[in-house]
Formats: sequence, structure tokens, C-alpha cells
Amino acid sequence: MKKTLLIQALFFCFFIANGQNKMTVTFRDGTQKTDVYSIRTGTFSNSSSSTKLVSRNPTVKIPLEDFASVLVYDEDKELQYVVIDVKTNFNDRKSEKKLGLLVYSGSKMSVYYVAETISSGGSFGVSFNSDSFETYVKKNKEDIAYNMGYIYGAGPRGIKKRVRDYFADCPALIENVDNDTFEKTKTIEMVEFYEKNCGL
Repeated sequence: MKKTLLIQALFFCFFIANGQNKMTVTFRDGTQKTDVYSIRTGTFSNSSSSTKLVSRNPTVKIPLEDFASVLVYDEDKELQYVVIDVKTNFNDRKSEKKLGLLVYSGSKMSVYYVAETISSGGSFGVSFNSDSFETYVKKNKEDIAYNMGYIYGAGPRGIKKRVRDYFADCPALIENVDNDTFEKTKTIEMVEFYEKNCGL
């Protein structure tokens, strides 16, 4: 059964921007630890690959390569962040690890928002809006998430090529995007169409 997590970009991380939160960290060996952390990034564009978790007392820094996911708690909210291997373009030779917020989870695909442009170092999500995160999609049977956003693409024009490359197994979706039946910014709508009409 499909599960969707449709979270608005300006809603999902406002509470992370100003300090530490209780989080459950799942490490790569499967162990877990619940503590109070902040999610810290670097100071430059594309800084999400240098993301780390930081606790205050005692000070502990956990680099991105050491954990697999983190569940963030704030009052009645829970946000699931996952370390994902990403590529900006379908034919890129190398991937890199980034921390993505899971915003859609289906039986065939998942969608993640990844903070990319932080003007000054600070807590994750300090300027999380449509100009500061990229959207990545991943077929659940595959290991790599691919960029379907606008910061690194060539604006909206680049989306059609990326859709044709990544969704080659779904001609109906490609046709809808080519004919502008779908708005190119509506990634989750494209993924929902794929869930219903394409894939094995």
C-alpha cells in the first residue's frame, strides 16, 4: 500500500533552524541512539555533502558517512531524513552522499528534498525555500537518487531531458511532460503518475 508524505517546503523544517532537537539516529551498522542534536551544514553552495550531526554536552560530531538516517522530533511532528546517494545528471559517473528529507514514499518511488544553498553556516533548514533545496527522486529498486530540481539543472528546460533519461520506462509520463500536461515543477505529481501507470 502506498504511503505519501506530502510536506510543504516552508513547513517541514522551521523548527530545526534555530537550535537542537531530540533525534533518533540510525547508524550504518543498524544501531540507534536517541539524543539532542543539531544538523549542521557547511557554509557554501552544495554544502549538504558536508552535513553532520552535532551534540552539545558532550560535544560529539557525527559525519554523514557514519549514519543512515535520522528521525527528528518536535512536539507532535516527526521528520525522516535519509542519507542518500545522489547524481545530478543521469549519466554522471560518480555519486555523492547527501542528507535528504523524505517528502514522498510510495511502493515504487521516493522523493527527497535536499538543502543546497546556505549563505552562512548554521542549522539545517535555515533558508529552506524553493530557491534553496533540490528535489531528488529514487526508484525504490535502485540505489541512486537523481536530481529533478532547478538549482543544478538548466532551469525548467533541463527537466524534460532529465525526465526522458530517468523515466525511459514510462513513455506516457514522458509524453505528458513533453506536452506540458504536467507542470515541470510538480515532481511529486509526476512520481504519483509513475506509481499508478508505470514500473514493474
